[in-house]
Amino acid sequence: MTTQRRTRTATAAGTAAALIGIALVAATPAQAAAGCQATFAPTSQWPGGFTATVTVTNLGDPLDGWTVGWDLAGDARVTNAWNATLAGQSGGEVTVRDAGYNARLGTGQTISVGFQGTRGQSTLSASGIELDGVACTGVVDPGPTPDPTPDPTPDPTPDPTPDPTPDPTPSGALYVDPTTQAARAAATATGETKRLIEKISTTPAATWIGSWVSPSAAASAAGDYTRRAQQAGATGTLVIYAIPGRDCGSYSGGGVAESEYARWVDTVADAIVGNPIVVLEPDALAQLGDCSGQGDRVGYLRYAAQSLTEAGGRVYLDIGHSAWLSAEEAARRLNLVGFSHAVGFALNTSNYRTTTESRAYGERISALVGGRDFVVDTSRNGNGSNGEWCNPRGRALGERPRLVDDGTNLDALLWVKLPGESDGTCNGGPAAGQWWQEIALELARNAAW
Repeated sequence: MTTQRRTRTATAAGTAAALIGIALVAATPAQAAAGCQATFAPTSQWPGGFTATVTVTNLGDPLDGWTVGWDLAGDARVTNAWNATLAGQSGGEVTVRDAGYNARLGTGQTISVGFQGTRGQSTLSASGIELDGVACTGVVDPGPTPDPTPDPTPDPTPDPTPDPTPDPTPSGALYVDPTTQAARAAATATGETKRLIEKISTTPAATWIGSWVSPSAAASAAGDYTRRAQQAGATGTLVIYAIPGRDCGSYSGGGVAESEYARWVDTVADAIVGNPIVVLEPDALAQLGDCSGQGDRVGYLRYAAQSLTEAGGRVYLDIGHSAWLSAEEAARRLNLVGFSHAVGFALNTSNYRTTTESRAYGERISALVGGRDFVVDTSRNGNGSNGEWCNPRGRALGERPRLVDDGTNLDALLWVKLPGESDGTCNGGPAAGQWWQEIALELARNAAW
């Protein structure tokens, strides 16, 4: 394929086309798009920024590789895209191409390109959507006209979009994984050491799926774990931990490349069996904007929530803990992602805030996001927090995990962080995620049960 510039023309019938002039990759005759339908719709807007979606349906021959272009009005500019690769931008003229994994676009098939951008005072709108150089028909939704005076107060208005499918409500027992590091440690221990470690190894806890292994290995791990949980007649808990710019380069720093995240999530989601609880990307929203390399973090989370929900997961967006963000700011960030697919939010992952404090904080956030449900990590909060987050000493195992149905917005108490696994090389600990028997025994010995 060769890149070319469309010639601007100005006719009475083509005034709109004359205002576009976008870059495109010309289709070969064998795969020319004979026609297409397209829509543009904002998904969220705030002072200075927005997210939006361009949806295109191919009415022509099947395509093996595609390019979509459009023109954003005014001073709006794209900063990141998902489900596609940003190929070019000149002013408001935007071009994206397929992301590789979705290059094939059959006749009648649809591709949705999400993107995030910046804007000043102009109304958010787009025109001249094209597929491989062919102008598409369709309705362009400009969305609401923004308030020209930015409101310094975060807007906690909940996402009004209804859930597309009923939530897979968890029921019955939570799954005890017999393959954890705690289980292996208990198998080789004796006496009092064995008794203490079995407090951990026999308690339901999550499994973490992240970018430290290949996508195929991550998918295999997710499939194996959820399959065993289903066979046991229990509900498993998955933690998805691969967001670009993860942990801002700290002890758990890493994540997949920005261009690979959607494919990575889809690979893992396709392997899920049954209806596990899913805690999505610990710290990702709490660290939003704290470091470079995050890409379109809001868009990535929205895409992941949809992919994992459609695969059967019950998704909770992680939003940190009660000493991190105010309830109002937590609600604002959650609403940037929205709850079109995620059922709620997760609190206290890998932290030490008490259950009482976390529940009160969760109810305040829930009231600001339309009464959404939440889960709390109680794995190491038995003695509360001493203000440290990385391998603090003197802590204790918290309440045993359980599903909750008590008329509040709390869905479950979970062990999301696996007790005994290090937070990182701090306070004498090994690398993040490695088994540290000394602190495992301390947590178990200090437990109230």
